[in-house]
Amino acid sequence: MGTGHPINDYIKKEGIDPEQGLGQGLFLTISSLVPIVNVDLLVYNKHGQFLLTRRNDSHCGTGWHVPGGCIRFKETCEDRIRKVALKELGIKKISFDKNPVKVFEIIEKRQRPIENQNERAHFITLVYQCLVDDSYQINNGNLTEEDAGYIKWFDTLPDDLLSIQSCYHEIMN
Repeated sequence: MGTGHPINDYIKKEGIDPEQGLGQGLFLTISSLVPIVNVDLLVYNKHGQFLLTRRNDSHCGTGWHVPGGCIRFKETCEDRIRKVALKELGIKKISFDKNPVKVFEIIEKRQRPIENQNERAHFITLVYQCLVDDSYQINNGNLTEEDAGYIKWFDTLPDDLLSIQSCYHEIMN
């Protein structure tokens, strides 16, 4: 028996827990209809260097990017910051200001090699300045600098920063 609302019935039938993520298909559908709110982490060390990670996908292309992640249903910005720091950078303890240093509205306008050009093409990005202590060590395992997920310290933004993040030239360098 249904709950009386089609979306609730769909969520239950598909076994979706919005607090854990929507699944790739549903996320891409939703992201082609509404902007996605995410956090990006400007992670600095005491020398003023910042971390970027390598990315290679059909939505954003290949290049360096500021680590970040989409905020899940009922998740706080602070929780997403910690999860991104751990998942993407291996940082277990990170310090950050509770207020974003910048808010960007990022809209992808270029043609991409995907069927639905609207997928993941509109973000409201809350940018947080973060700091790691001296004990943090990058662990790239067997990855090379050309592999997606590779982490590297930078002094300035690289030439091959992903075009969707060109807005960072406004606040960095």
